[in-house]
Amino acid sequence: MLTATKLVKAYNSVQAVRNVSITLEPGQIMALVGASGSGKSTLLNLLAGLADADTGEVRLNDERVPGPSEVLVPGHKDIRLVHQEYQLMPNVSVRENIAYALRFFEKSYRDFRVNELLKLCRLTDVQDRIPRQVSGGEKQRTAIARAIADKPAILLLDEPFSHLDLPNRLIVRDLLFDLVRHEQTGSRSTSCLFVTHDASDALSIADTLGILRDGKLIQLGAPVDIYHRPVTAYAARMTGLVNIVKAKYLPLLGLPESDVPESLICIRPEQLKLDDSGTSVTVRAVYFKGSHYELDVEASRYVSLRLLTTRTDIQVGQVVRIGLRDNELWRLKG
Repeated sequence: MLTATKLVKAYNSVQAVRNVSITLEPGQIMALVGASGSGKSTLLNLLAGLADADTGEVRLNDERVPGPSEVLVPGHKDIRLVHQEYQLMPNVSVRENIAYALRFFEKSYRDFRVNELLKLCRLTDVQDRIPRQVSGGEKQRTAIARAIADKPAILLLDEPFSHLDLPNRLIVRDLLFDLVRHEQTGSRSTSCLFVTHDASDALSIADTLGILRDGKLIQLGAPVDIYHRPVTAYAARMTGLVNIVKAKYLPLLGLPESDVPESLICIRPEQLKLDDSGTSVTVRAVYFKGSHYELDVEASRYVSLRLLTTRTDIQVGQVVRIGLRDNELWRLKG
């Protein structure tokens, strides 16, 4: 179990990480989502023992993880951090990059484990190529395979999907889920924590989701809970497409007036529907999304909304009627 308690890290008096506490259980996948500059990479370096915290501590299985000022070689033997830049050895093959992490093991086990990882990571066909001869997705999978080769307790990943096209994003996302689940054997298991600015991948594979803003962890919980009940407008926007509406405009949507008119209401696009008995709105834009269309509609000069539909007959400028699928709207705290 990895625990971080009240971590604080500042650079030139600017706090990059502010009083962050998290617990990562064995076999758990946790994702932290935040905009650029929210402290994601700094937090990872603190957790990996690659940066010294100003205050607070990190413990793995109740033993403190020392910072780089306390050891000759920074880092911890049971914690692996995969950087955005992959940091592969450029002049040796994919296979040799993975095998390097197992250089202190017997050859028979090393060969077995490398072959296992090449298969799991879909790298068998490119195992003899050097990094510059493979794609970005293959580099990322090689970096992950190398990091997990000797079965560390903790796998940390910094923006693992940021440089990848959609097909490779899906491959790496599924790989990450499969690898962590695959390593749950015997008495040893691997936990994973990754940071990202795009919640779509985090929502699909993480057991726990956290929202970082300006170095502070503002919400932590199950992905489904944070998606439907975000604490702030920032948390709502970081977890997907959302409509943020002042409560005083709810009557424009055919809903009762709120007793707190200046409060903000969170309405996800899938909560809205085209409804012949609903409120009239004007279609401002229609976006084709493959399996559905995303509509940008205007209820008044103060209220515009996004909703989803599979109807193919909606045109820009058309007046349509919309309603809510349910009345369980979520009021944001700030």
